[in-house]
Amino acid sequence: MKRRLLIVLGLIVFALFILPFLIPLRSGGVDPATLAVDNGRFLDVNDLQTYVVERGPTDGQPLLFIHGLYGSTFTWRGQLDTLAEAGYRAIAYDRPGAGLSAKPLDNDYSPDAQADFAAALLDALGIDRAVIVGHSAGGNIAARFAVRHSDRIERLVLVDGAVVGLSGPPPFIGRLIGFSPVTRWGQIILPLALTRENLAGALRGFYADPGLVTPEVVDGYWRAFQTADWPNGLIGLSRDSSSPLAEETIRGITAPTLLIWGERDTVTPLAQGERLRDLLPDASLTIIPGVGHQPMEEAVEAFNAALLGFLSG
Repeated sequence: MKRRLLIVLGLIVFALFILPFLIPLRSGGVDPATLAVDNGRFLDVNDLQTYVVERGPTDGQPLLFIHGLYGSTFTWRGQLDTLAEAGYRAIAYDRPGAGLSAKPLDNDYSPDAQADFAAALLDALGIDRAVIVGHSAGGNIAARFAVRHSDRIERLVLVDGAVVGLSGPPPFIGRLIGFSPVTRWGQIILPLALTRENLAGALRGFYADPGLVTPEVVDGYWRAFQTADWPNGLIGLSRDSSSPLAEETIRGITAPTLLIWGERDTVTPLAQGERLRDLLPDASLTIIPGVGHQPMEEAVEAFNAALLGFLSG
């Protein structure tokens, strides 16, 4: 009986800790450069290839758009041209680990590191100060930018921002993901588990009206998951996932702030936006009725009107 137990334990140890390193990782994938659209370009920022889409006059007031966990520059497709037509320099980029940007597994994807990366991107673009717009987990990064680089922010816009709530798995899950055998299993399983259909189902959960998740929308989000190294990016972003900002830290953000929230958001519920409004010293809250976690996609005109109104003072 004891021998049988030892054999079972040995098999479990082998399966969990040794077997994943004997299974070759899937190769292939598409060169990100072949997936670039909308006149996007690649910049070297902190030794990371970074995909950037820019619209509007170079002398216009800069706006930097920061997407959430599963987003990319595609998230802001309804905003960039409108802002450019209004005379603003609208810039969206794929965060490291996402979209078409580099996804090294050993990169620091923590929200503080990503806030500093946003500042480095502004340096690369020759921009001193900008309006920072962040959605969901990108809102956490935008808020941290306002704390860590307060001299470089003109105004702050948080869109259904995961600032007072978690945006991603709990911290202990992040530590587990960082354990090398678990990381390896993730590299093996994720390409098998995530299909275009599964992604479409996940997207429908972010919208109040699932009918808005058209094949074209799914294609736009699926683009990032055609690159060879996307599992590394998703693993790294989940491993270093965002944590809520301390309320005292939030109270110290002095930049004029607009909060835009979907009334029916189930990912970062409206109560989080209301709490942020109460904590921030100079904030207003615009609630867009009938939409979920993606108001910039579900209600493009209402969203853009709120944003332009805030920018014009």
